[in-house]
Amino acid sequence: MPKLIVLISGNVSAGKTTLSDGLRRQYGATVVKTKEVLKDLALKKLKTELPSERRALQEFGTQLDEETRGEWVLGALKKHISDAKVAQDDVVVVDAVRILEQIKAIRRSYQFAVKHIHLEAPPAALAKRYKTRGNASVRELPTYSEVERNPTESRVASLRGSADFVVDTQRCTPDDVLVRVATYLGLVTRDYSRLVDVYVGGQYGSEGKGHIISYVAREYQVLVRVGGPNAGHKVFMEGGSVTHHQLPSGTLRTDAKLLIGPGAVLNIELLMQEIAHCKVSAERLRIDPQAMIIT
Repeated sequence: MPKLIVLISGNVSAGKTTLSDGLRRQYGATVVKTKEVLKDLALKKLKTELPSERRALQEFGTQLDEETRGEWVLGALKKHISDAKVAQDDVVVVDAVRILEQIKAIRRSYQFAVKHIHLEAPPAALAKRYKTRGNASVRELPTYSEVERNPTESRVASLRGSADFVVDTQRCTPDDVLVRVATYLGLVTRDYSRLVDVYVGGQYGSEGKGHIISYVAREYQVLVRVGGPNAGHKVFMEGGSVTHHQLPSGTLRTDAKLLIGPGAVLNIELLMQEIAHCKVSAERLRIDPQAMIIT
């Protein structure tokens, strides 16, 4: 699974393609363009080429949303990740999502990896930009008001309520938007040496340590588990949840080395079941000699 899946939403002329192109150019992201997905699906489903015009794209997209409850975008994303052999450190950008059901379907499948970025600008600014759009690949409608008559397009602004990060593109240059988004996503960082981070619960258990550690696991080279098998750390994965009693909570989210530390208490049968379930190799797992075995 990729490190990040970035969903971009926003009205026509909000700056979505400019942002996705910037993330590809500056940070090596791969981009899934739903406009191209619509053309491919039309060829397969309708056995004919979809006209390269705004209205045809809008209407066919609405048809697919009604038939699949928005899951056609998830299907295209999964195909891209598989076909492009996306690695765990890669960033994948979806340009663009148009309805909440599309976003929910992708979040259900990819959980913590998903970040939703919403771009917005005042209607007058969007209409002004639309007049000067130079899009040779798609024939645009005569006016921005005609674009807005499409029911899906008219509701796109409401997606800001589900976004992780919202940017007003009238108040920022395209470069400013790129830097703000990249910084939020953690793609722009200071260089410094990371040593050891320890996650400690502040109460008496069940504070959510397992979820947090699973979320940040991709940032680390080694994951360490201490304690005993009585502590179950549940994390949500694609298709359900997994409870770790012996292995670190981020085991399934990264290829980092795994260490069961000194003083840890081991239930061998349970440990072997987890190793098999998570397909952990002998080279990846180390158990400290001072760990204790329940006999």
